[in-house]
Amino acid sequence: MGSEPDGYDAFFEEQYPQVVAVLIAYRHFAPQIAEEAAAEAMTRLYLNWAKVRHPKAWVRTVAVREACRLARDQHAPLPETERADSKAGDDLAAVELALMTGSAVRALPPRQREVMVHVLADLKPEEIAGILGCTSETARSNIAHARRNLKRTMRMEEEA
Repeated sequence: MGSEPDGYDAFFEEQYPQVVAVLIAYRHFAPQIAEEAAAEAMTRLYLNWAKVRHPKAWVRTVAVREACRLARDQHAPLPETERADSKAGDDLAAVELALMTGSAVRALPPRQREVMVHVLADLKPEEIAGILGCTSETARSNIAHARRNLKRTMRMEEEA
């Protein structure tokens, strides 16, 4: 379609299921809230496509904020229990990865957990830094610490 911004359709096709999967598997939102939030974030991205420098990071940030707003408006408590929904869009690889790494990632300190959620969602350190409001070096450092802790955790689980 000639009216679509250059590259948006391909971005949407690839990223929409991943954003839904992240909201469900890592952030524990109900599937309906995740889908609505991802759709709203993608719509806003479409309207701002020419201005957004890091669309993956931007759309994930907007989707998380929108999901929080939707959950609050629907008086749905933010999920506290462990839950991953296998119907998280068509991106089966992202859902499988979420299920395999979910408990290990949840055991990380808060900042490392936040960084790893973005790493597992295929964001670059520069994009993560933009979301978290820190430098790329700080994001890389947090990623390195998180990976070391994950390796340590995985080794302990294998030995148990």
